[in-house]
Amino acid sequence: MAERGAGEQSFSESLDQLIAAVRALFAGHLALLRAELGAIARDVMITLIGVAAVVSLIVTALLGLLIALFLVLGEGLFGSQLWGAAQMTLILLSLAAAIASSILRISTGRRARALLISVFVGVGTLLLTLFPLGWAAGPAAGFAITLGLITLFVDLLVGLSTFNMQRFTDRFVPLASEAELRATASALEDLREEALSGVAAEIGEAIGSADAAIGTLRRTVSRLAETLSRAAERIRPDRGGDA
Repeated sequence: MAERGAGEQSFSESLDQLIAAVRALFAGHLALLRAELGAIARDVMITLIGVAAVVSLIVTALLGLLIALFLVLGEGLFGSQLWGAAQMTLILLSLAAAIASSILRISTGRRARALLISVFVGVGTLLLTLFPLGWAAGPAAGFAITLGLITLFVDLLVGLSTFNMQRFTDRFVPLASEAELRATASALEDLREEALSGVAAEIGEAIGSADAAIGTLRRTVSRLAETLSRAAERIRPDRGGDA
């Protein structure tokens, strides 16, 4: 009995050791997974920060190149870097206003009209400064382009004031109206009721047919039982006479 108890105790200890080993294995794998996930998260964060830094530096470099280009063009073509700086600023503002106009669903004709007016203003200003005023070609062209860009930007801003909220929100509204949706739902409800009534009629007919079949079977069984009973009554006297 002592040896048996010792054997059972050693088996229990072995089982406990196995469970402890399995727990330790799972704990080790879980710790390893946490460490790997932490390392992956750090790598992803560092990669994102690096990509953001690269993109920011590229955008800054391109912006600096754009500014330098406009300053050089302003100095070389119009005689002053101020013309280049002003024109670059107005071009960027006009592009932003045009994009906002497109997003807000301002009509394309309104933007085309603004561009056409700015061209006429620029050409008229150039002719006015060259011939009646006798300006040099460079400053006259710089002033005319700048005034045309100002006209374009102001007209685009005026066009934004014609924003129609109903037209803007129409693209977020379903094509079907509420009345059409209600009519469709009503038609589906009528169709469902018709289908249910048809199914109920079919089930009723099936139940009626089953009842008729059961009634026929019951009558047949009853007749067969009566026939057998009569036959049995006829047989009994014959057996009595024989006795």
